[in-house]
Amino acid sequence: MGDVLGLHLVQGLDMVSTPRRSALARLDDEGRLTALDLAGPDDEIVALVEGDDAVALVVDAPLEVPDDRGRRDVEAVLAWCDITAFPVSLRRLEKVHGGARGVALAPALDRPGRALRETIPDAVLRQIAWEREHPAGTAPLDLADYRAAWLAVRAPVFRPKGTGRARPEGIVAAWRLLGEVLDLGGWAPGPPSDDWAAINDAARIDALCCAFAARRMHRGGAHAPIGAPGHGRLTLPADANLAGRIALTVERLRGEGAIRI
Repeated sequence: MGDVLGLHLVQGLDMVSTPRRSALARLDDEGRLTALDLAGPDDEIVALVEGDDAVALVVDAPLEVPDDRGRRDVEAVLAWCDITAFPVSLRRLEKVHGGARGVALAPALDRPGRALRETIPDAVLRQIAWEREHPAGTAPLDLADYRAAWLAVRAPVFRPKGTGRARPEGIVAAWRLLGEVLDLGGWAPGPPSDDWAAINDAARIDALCCAFAARRMHRGGAHAPIGAPGHGRLTLPADANLAGRIALTVERLRGEGAIRI
C-alpha cells in the first residue's frame, strides 16, 4: 500500500544559525519505522522528500494560510472539539515564527499521487492515550459523557518552551505511547545529558506523531479529515467519538455560516 512520511517542521525561515533541527520519519506498510532523519535548512528537507515515492506526507505546520488576520476555519472547528490549536494567520506566523515556512515549502513537498496534510502532534498523542482506555469496538459514549472524559485526557508535555530545555520525562512518556501503536525498530530517546540532543528527540517524537497520522489516513480508517483545499487540510487519528463530534461541529458551524470548509 506504500510507505508514509511524517515531518516535524521547525518554524521560522532562518535555519542556518541555529542547531535546532526538523525531523522526518518514514513508516513502511506494516507500521515499522524505517528512517528517522534530521534536517536543517529548506534544501535539506526538500532533498529528503524529493523523488520519494511515499503515498502520504503529514506535517505539523500550516501548509495553507488564506487569511492575513484571524484564524482558519480548521482551528475554529478544533476549538469547539476541545482540541488546542493556536490561531493561524500570515500575520501571526510572521510575528511569532518569522514566516510561514510550511506554506513556502508546500509546493516542494507535494507531488502527484501523494496526500499532503497537516496534523497536531499533541492531539495525536492524546488520541493514542484515549484509545488505550477505549479500544476499537468500544461503543461510542453519549456526547456529554465523552466530552467530560475527553477533557480528562492529556498528552505528555515534552516539547521545549520557546528556546528552553526539552522535557526528558515527557519525551519518554510520548515515546512509550508511540511504541504501543508503532514498531519503532529499537529507536529510543537518548539520555537527557545534552539539551540539544533532547530537543532533537522532541522533534523526532513530533515527526513520529505525524507519520502515525499519515498511516491512519492512508489506511482509510479511524481518522477524521478537516478542512478544504485553500483553507488548510488536516488529518487526525480519531475513533467514532471524536470523528462524530468533529462531523457534528462542522455541520453546525456551516449551518451558522461561521465557516467555509
